Amino acid sequence: MNQVKNYKSDYRVNVINNSTIISIEITCCGKHIGEMRFKDGETKKCPLCGTIHLIRIQHNHFHIRSLKAGANEVETPYELRKEKAL
Repeated sequence: MNQVKNYKSDYRVNVINNSTIISIEITCCGKHIGEMRFKDGETKKCPLCGTIHLIRIQHNHFHIRSLKAGANEVETPYELRKEKAL
């Protein structure tokens, strides 16, 4: 089976010897844009397209979401949701 590598974004999860997740490397727009710590609410913004990559950790699983930032958005969607909850 051949793997196709034409994804817009891709994620690589880094673990240590006891299988604990320590970080997630992010590729967006076909380029490696950096790494995030494995922590709820961590984000990384793509400098090319403005997409925000967000980690949401729940009790037995986690999500990695790609969110397109609005033209005037300075804060991440996660930070905006925290403010509205207060």
